[in-house]
Amino acid sequence: MAYASNNGYVFDNRPIFRGGIIAKIITADFDMDEKSETYQIITNNKGSSATIKLPAEKEGSMYWLKNNSSSAHAFVIQTDEGSPVIGGAGLAAGKAALVVCDGTNWHVVFQQA
Repeated sequence: MAYASNNGYVFDNRPIFRGGIIAKIITADFDMDEKSETYQIITNNKGSSATIKLPAEKEGSMYWLKNNSSSAHAFVIQTDEGSPVIGGAGLAAGKAALVVCDGTNWHVVFQQA
């Protein structure tokens, strides 16, 4: 989607994402949905790598994902249909990524090396 003008929003104060942040411990794979928080800080206590499925593609959707685990277990980030979004070994412990959707595909905008 292209913007029709140069007009944007001006914030006089920093935005506050009430209800948009969650820090949680998981013990199994899990699926996100359109109501999932934008900022996901996840600790993996599964005992192995965990699979996180993003919600169905919707234009403008975005999620910050942080692997807050102290173990070496990565997160495999997938579409709701099971296709990999973050390739290779996934999102390693201690790392973060930003994924956004253009309405058709999820894209990795940032991934901590």
